[in-house]
Amino acid sequence: MKSLPPPVPGRLAWALLLISVLLAALGCGWHPLKAVDLHVYYATARSFFYHSGPMYGPNDVFGWPMLYRYPPLFLYLFRPFALLPLSAVPGLWAGLKVFLLGPLLWLWYRRFPPTRFLPAISFSALLLLPYFVLELRSGNVQFLLVELVCYALLLCDEHPIVSSLLLGLAAAVKVWPLFILPYLALRGRWRIGIQASLATALLTIAPALCLGWKTTFHLLAQWFVQEQRINALLGDRWYPSQSLRGVMLRYLTSMDYSDLPDRNYRLVNFVSLPSWEVRQFWLLLAVLLVLFSLVCVYRCADDAAAYSIFFCFLLMIEPNVHRPNYATLLWPVLFAGIIMTDPRASPFRRWILLAVAALAVLVPLVPGSAFQRLAQVLGFDFLAVLLPLTLVVVTYASRRFSPASGTPAGG
Repeated sequence: MKSLPPPVPGRLAWALLLISVLLAALGCGWHPLKAVDLHVYYATARSFFYHSGPMYGPNDVFGWPMLYRYPPLFLYLFRPFALLPLSAVPGLWAGLKVFLLGPLLWLWYRRFPPTRFLPAISFSALLLLPYFVLELRSGNVQFLLVELVCYALLLCDEHPIVSSLLLGLAAAVKVWPLFILPYLALRGRWRIGIQASLATALLTIAPALCLGWKTTFHLLAQWFVQEQRINALLGDRWYPSQSLRGVMLRYLTSMDYSDLPDRNYRLVNFVSLPSWEVRQFWLLLAVLLVLFSLVCVYRCADDAAAYSIFFCFLLMIEPNVHRPNYATLLWPVLFAGIIMTDPRASPFRRWILLAVAALAVLVPLVPGSAFQRLAQVLGFDFLAVLLPLTLVVVTYASRRFSPASGTPAGG
């Protein structure tokens, strides 16, 4: 069965997008102080630009460990928001994320049209919604970077320069977008990787046009030292990380939560191995998983599957992953909608994806903080969402089908 492209956005689609933007803006603007990450950006920008305060280190406006943790470039990009009242910023920030999501979805489904558009996008929305809501509430910049990377991947063939600039901008704010460059090379787009690397370097030092070279490099050095110190003090215990390393440390070592604001997390370890040994074992597994993902991406016949593998393995091998960061799974969640509507996909894969979506939606709704803490320390999001989603994507991609063409690769 030939896949049908998504309908061209009309008045109804734009109306739904604007309603979604308005709802997100109102919902996040209702309680602006809940956007704790955004509060840090806002307070640091106002302190640095208007009161000659520090960019890095403790700040009187918010308590440690809430520190500004990004290069100087992002604070300059955020500066226009710092001109507004704090009560208005969370709504505008959330509305921007939702607005950018509309054209991104249209581009994605135009390039990778599913067999049935409405069921595919409905399933993807259901699976992503719990994490997207958390991400919007936190006010973090992560989802904006995910959108920039997805735009770059969708435009890399038609507009390679724009794609490179978007990747460079995202990597100049957070380092993780650079990890996609080897995967781009395997997909035959190594020129974009080179251009994106150059754009990252130039954008990282771009604040020197305003601050001067000496001040800019001094701030970059402060940022690097601060990140080293934070990771050394709280790297494994900041929160119950939903990554492979976090799950391994909680099951294989005795975690100490006594120095954290929330000390009520339970110990779930089966054994009490030295944490250094567990970290070394995790590092070995991470290297093997990266190599395995590169092999899988090289063998993929379709970019939708290839980049889904990248995003899944990115969250799996990152040292620390908070629950809202699971919104990073935007691309593989959209691909999961294609799998759900593909008549060639086995019923077993579809049942697994249905179970993943049901658990992702229902478990956060269970009342009781004790249950939610237990779900986090057990690694629910990693074991019940990320791991099965990755397995389905990898096994589906290994069949070397191209969803857009409806035929096996080489067939």
